[in-house]
Amino acid sequence: MGTVSIKGHQGEIRWVYLSAIVFGPWSYHGEKGSGTLTAQVVSCDEYRTRQRPLVAVVPVGRSEWSWAVTDLQISGTTLTASLVRQ
Repeated sequence: MGTVSIKGHQGEIRWVYLSAIVFGPWSYHGEKGSGTLTAQVVSCDEYRTRQRPLVAVVPVGRSEWSWAVTDLQISGTTLTASLVRQ
């Protein structure tokens, strides 16, 4: 399957049902089942970001898409996360 690139305006990374990171403009690049999310951090709960499992969630229409977070890095206000489809 080919490379997928999508963009959006907002989303979050959750630990259980709690928000760990809220992010603004984001982009996802990768294959259908796994890839990399890059986003601008709006707010961050440092304790929750260290917990596992973490799930990246973005709104799509009236539903949500979600991926398991396998790696997470924040540099300044830029978030980079490795994701795999759940």
